[in-house]
Amino acid sequence: MAVGKVTEKARLMRNQSDRRTRIPGGITPEDFLEITKILRVILQDIDDELKKLRGKAYRDNERPKELHVRLNESDKPWPLPIFVGWVESEDTRKKREDWNQPDPGLLRFGDDIFSEVYGEAFRWASDRRPQNHFRYRDWGAGEILEKRSGEKATDPKAGNTFQTCLAIVIDKLVTGTLVVGFRRKPNEPLLKRTQAVLREWAREPKSSDRHGLIDFLDRKFQLGGPLLKNSNWARTLP
Repeated sequence: MAVGKVTEKARLMRNQSDRRTRIPGGITPEDFLEITKILRVILQDIDDELKKLRGKAYRDNERPKELHVRLNESDKPWPLPIFVGWVESEDTRKKREDWNQPDPGLLRFGDDIFSEVYGEAFRWASDRRPQNHFRYRDWGAGEILEKRSGEKATDPKAGNTFQTCLAIVIDKLVTGTLVVGFRRKPNEPLLKRTQAVLREWAREPKSSDRHGLIDFLDRKFQLGGPLLKNSNWARTLP
């Protein structure tokens, strides 16, 4: 435990002299646009992989419908999320515009409302069983009733009733979450392929094609969050 504390202290001291952008105070509209571009690439990547898997049997209601990212506030060794990006599929965008609803990315940019799935993703990020790194919300199964006051429930309002969420891990720091939403819970092969792609973008890239999110975040921001080995942050509370 002492080693972990020293490492965390060293990280905080480094951040004090770091010229990278602090979260949330230094995030600019330009940063938001860059994150949006990267999220569009990831959403398309997931869609392409699922299409390869399903071939001509691939149906519109099986496609990923939205992707969003939260980052932790700089210097905070516990979950404190800042909403920094959201993208949606073309049909979801069209339906939203038909209803004259605002773009969720613009509407929610910078909000710090705590999401339970965010805290869950942090707590499970260091679990020895990789399948447990992924957390879920299935509003089609009634979980909308679990939403706390203040949580936006943007996904179910758009008709996307299932999410799978993974903590972003950079330099052994749990620093945010990447979440993909579907109309309904995908079958097991589609869900597993989705999670394999999500894992590469969020914490374990295996190719240069899936380094973009981690590279940008690490280069641009003073990242916050608990160390991976201390990701079950609830244990550190007094």
